[in-house]
Amino acid sequence: MINANHIDKIAQAIGFLSRYPVPSKHFHNDDGKMTETSGYYVIAGTLIAFPIALFGAILTAWGINALLVAAVLVASLTFITGGLHEDGLSDCADGFWGSSQKEKILTIMKDSRLGTYGTLALLFSVLIKFVTLTLILTHMSAFTALIAIIVASGCSRGIMVWHWSELPPAKDDGVAASVGLPSSTSLQLVMISMAILGVLSFIFVGFLATSLAIIIAAAISFYFTKLCDDKIDGHTGDTIGATQQLSEIAILIGFALVL
Repeated sequence: MINANHIDKIAQAIGFLSRYPVPSKHFHNDDGKMTETSGYYVIAGTLIAFPIALFGAILTAWGINALLVAAVLVASLTFITGGLHEDGLSDCADGFWGSSQKEKILTIMKDSRLGTYGTLALLFSVLIKFVTLTLILTHMSAFTALIAIIVASGCSRGIMVWHWSELPPAKDDGVAASVGLPSSTSLQLVMISMAILGVLSFIFVGFLATSLAIIIAAAISFYFTKLCDDKIDGHTGDTIGATQQLSEIAILIGFALVL
């Protein structure tokens, strides 16, 4: 049964991961830690994407050009999160390929200025999402496309939590360290939530597409987590955000490959 605490945690997760207005009453007992709240990230990611994906599905059902709908979806999904995860992706690209020394990498990642590697990472990220969404909207039914988009959004938040829990904070005084690590209960809830989305994907998107999405997302997330361990000996808020972007792209690619 969903009680008031669950609703508060979902609301807090949505408030952190997006720009949706969330009533302040849900934050009365919020201490800023994400130890338990992170368990609701998959649910929050699904709810964040749902109204936008539904709008895209409706436009698709009305026969609106898939290129236009895909562009609207990419822009909407980016702006509704305030570019939170995109910022992490660009910072990681600048830092990881801007130096081989841990402290220098962390300094570059903290710099608010955007470098060449970060710019290219954002460019390719948007391009791949645009192309894959265009293919999905063109070749899938409106309802199936709706499921595909919310599955990618929700599961990528779950993979983000996994990355977060796999590595220690790279900086003792960083934001990631201050919010804590996901608890074992949170990880269990994340896995259950992802499993539910996975079943929905197998049923509606298809066995082959879902299997490819799982394989590609797992490979990329494992590789990136290992890269973070090698480069900076842990995670930061930026690497957590980058993991979400990379896994979301991987899932969309998996879905699009069979179309």
